[in-house]
Amino acid sequence: MKKFSIIMMCVACLAFTSCKSLSGGGSSSSDSAAKATGRNTATALVGLYNSYRANGTISLSNTADLTNALVVATGYTSLRSNQNNAAYKTSFASGMVSASTSLITTANVNSIINTMNSLTGLNVNAATISNNVNTVTALLTLIQALGTASN
Repeated sequence: MKKFSIIMMCVACLAFTSCKSLSGGGSSSSDSAAKATGRNTATALVGLYNSYRANGTISLSNTADLTNALVVATGYTSLRSNQNNAAYKTSFASGMVSASTSLITTANVNSIINTMNSLTGLNVNAATISNNVNTVTALLTLIQALGTASN
């Protein structure tokens, strides 16, 4: 029960953060929100990548992996809702590059973003959190793309 409470608190915080990121009115606040979302997404993606490399899997029973998965899924949701906004995508990509500790670069960021946009299992919805299998499968695909892009 305690794990479920922690998970639901994480989901609620991420949902609030996601809604807050999307509510920017002007282009500069939208750019800042997109960069922040890109940074958060990249940091979480790198965390998942490192966990996957170290353990050979992503474990949703591991709080760090679960939190990182939800952050990546939230970034995906934000990116998908702004997929026709070129300025948002540029700022999101800039944020990803700045936070990824050189794993995501200007040379491969578009490949990572295109891979994210092509995935279907990363939708975040607290009511359907039981779809974790689809989320993890999609994350593994994204992590594999990140590993391919960094070689």
